[in-house]
Amino acid sequence: MPLPLSLPLTVIITGVFAGTYALILSDRFHKPSAAILGATLMVGTGVLKSTDIIGAINWTALGVLLGMFIIASSLREAGFFEWIGLHLARSVDAHPIMMYILLPLMTAGMASLLDIVTVALFVVPLTVQVLDGLEIDPVPFVVAEVLAANIGGVATMVGDPTNIIVGSSLGLSFNEFLLNTAPTALAILGLNLLILYARNHRFLHREAALKHSKNNGLLLRNPRELVRDSGLLRVSLVSLLLAVAFLVAHQALDVSPALATLLPASVILVYESSRSSEVKHVLSRINWEVFFFFGGLFLLVAGLEKTGLLASAGGEMVQASGGSAALAVTLVLWSTALLSQIVDNVPLVTVFVPVVSVMHTTGLPLLPLAWALALGAGIGGMATPIGTASNVVALSILNKDRKRLGFGKFAKRSIPLTILDLAIANVILLLRL
Repeated sequence: MPLPLSLPLTVIITGVFAGTYALILSDRFHKPSAAILGATLMVGTGVLKSTDIIGAINWTALGVLLGMFIIASSLREAGFFEWIGLHLARSVDAHPIMMYILLPLMTAGMASLLDIVTVALFVVPLTVQVLDGLEIDPVPFVVAEVLAANIGGVATMVGDPTNIIVGSSLGLSFNEFLLNTAPTALAILGLNLLILYARNHRFLHREAALKHSKNNGLLLRNPRELVRDSGLLRVSLVSLLLAVAFLVAHQALDVSPALATLLPASVILVYESSRSSEVKHVLSRINWEVFFFFGGLFLLVAGLEKTGLLASAGGEMVQASGGSAALAVTLVLWSTALLSQIVDNVPLVTVFVPVVSVMHTTGLPLLPLAWALALGAGIGGMATPIGTASNVVALSILNKDRKRLGFGKFAKRSIPLTILDLAIANVILLLRL
């Protein structure tokens, strides 16, 4: 396939893209700054004209992210995560067996709607605090929560930023994710919990249960004490419920997913502006760097797409699959899962979306390829401590006071489950072709 651009310009654009991705993957460089630098160079080379910039950015994805970030940050500010976590711990008297089952389920449920990093930031410290108080090793619990958070994020269109990119780029709805990725995520979550429970059965029923009985005097705080702003908590929960309802009905209402999340988020803005606090306090809680990172990535990929290399990559994958939908879906699932171990999921998916689009133009079905991309990136990232941001956050909290879980021990627990989970996802994808 001849390249649309001249060879020297193609080499320059490829070099800019590769250099920028190397900076993004490096822990020594600020990721949003790297993405903006790369996007600026793409425009500077002339491959992206001023008229291309607006069209290259996925505004729907950014809108959905902004709406959900406002809701999640307000829930965090109000003390929602500590409140619900302590409610759960008190409801079962912090019994280790019940906590081992319910905490991952709660984590997966919250991660399916809210930013999984935010969920990990508050669920993991609570777990460590309660279990340290009982003198019970928190490592098995945190591992189960981390894996559950990654699986929960796969379940819906807003559970993980990668799903937002896949859904908004390929024109998929919230309900389509619910009907396709959610059942797979539920099956995998159930199997993971059964395997982890069986693996830790002796620890839970002997060591942990014995220590719980000896320390049954552990006093857990009243959850109400952890609510920092009851009014904001109520408004944020209403906004979350409205966002879910609008996302479910957004196709019937003929509105974009971005509007479906931004409208409920505006309820929080109106509420905050009606009090002594100003709207700027709400907006200051949002990590705006993420939007510069996403915007830069969209422009980077748009520039690389102009070279025709992504189209060639799509053609190569079609050729490797022999035009078979089953082989193509399997190839996308496992290649994205493998690459997610060394490449951040968001830039990985941003690159793969146009590749999947090219594969679709050759006659392969779009939806199975889209689900394979979402599942591969979401499940594959849970295999290593650095596979996803939530893994990094959770383990840094767990190892804050002392080294409890290293890279090797985490990988020993997670890699076999990841392979099994991918195999299950692969089978389900093939059965639904």
